[in-house]
Parts: sequence; C-alpha cells; structure tokens
Amino acid sequence: MKETTPTRIKIRRFITDRYAYRTQPDFLPELIAFVVVLGVVSWPMVLLASAFAGTLR
Repeated sequence: MKETTPTRIKIRRFITDRYAYRTQPDFLPELIAFVVVLGVVSWPMVLLASAFAGTLR
C-alpha cells in the first residue's frame, strides 16, 4: 500500500500536535508537598539529635 501523505507534512503534524496541546505543569503544589514531606521526615531526626546532645553533656 502506497502512502499518500508526504514526509514533510507528517513531520509538521507531529511537531504541531506535540507542542500545541502541551500544558505547563504547576510547580508550586508539588514544591509545597515536597517541603511538607521533607519536614515530616526530618523533624524526628532533629528531635533525636537534640535529645542525644542533651544527654551527652
């Protein structure tokens, strides 16, 4: 079966379809969630280090 669409038209359609409907992601909610998770994970380590520092004196 012979193709009827030229290659340059295929490339043009690929590029326009690829970039025309692309949305920009929202980074702020992801950043806030990362900071919250980082705080929740690191807070027990800070408390533990503080407790050890108090007992070693």
